[in-house]
Amino acid sequence: MSNVRLKNFSRRQFAALLTGLAFVSGTGPILAAADPAEGYVGKVADDVMSLANSGASGEELREKFISVLNRHVNLSSIANLALGRYKKDLPPAKKDEFYTLFGNYAAALFVNYVDDFKGSDLKIISTSKGDKILTISSEIERNGGGGEPIKWRLVPSGGSYRISDINVKGVWLTIATKKRFTDVLNRSKGDFEPLFAELREAKTW
Repeated sequence: MSNVRLKNFSRRQFAALLTGLAFVSGTGPILAAADPAEGYVGKVADDVMSLANSGASGEELREKFISVLNRHVNLSSIANLALGRYKKDLPPAKKDEFYTLFGNYAAALFVNYVDDFKGSDLKIISTSKGDKILTISSEIERNGGGGEPIKWRLVPSGGSYRISDINVKGVWLTIATKKRFTDVLNRSKGDFEPLFAELREAKTW
């Protein structure tokens, strides 16, 4: 398991904090001490880094990332935002398929950049709290040296948090998907079949 460093906490101090983790069914961990949002991000990052370091690849790796994302990320909310003005036109009978395909597509992002997630530590740099959204800036310290900046947006959920957006390589998932989906739907004049076809074929970013 990777070590997660929160601001000025030492690894020993953080290890002590981990013993205070309490789990709310289906919602993820809550730190008894320190910032709960930062503790939640630490847990998510630990899952991501553990998977990146597991040696899995290809379709197996993507399926495992889908499982991680479904546990921690509000994928349906991001998918709806990605459709923008076309959300109201999504055929009701196609909604379940669209959300499944979107999950596959989001997981492909992590597969594409899997080497950047092969780290052992997460450093929390800053936390910005808005009315409803918290933005946490962090850095994954890669095994081979150097760091990979990751930003997380969180929303409260059932006494814990859910991730509402993630920034990798300087790009927010919501912004990247909305641009791509809008381009496809604009070209097809609102016909969803070309978008579905593209998502079915998408193996990477």
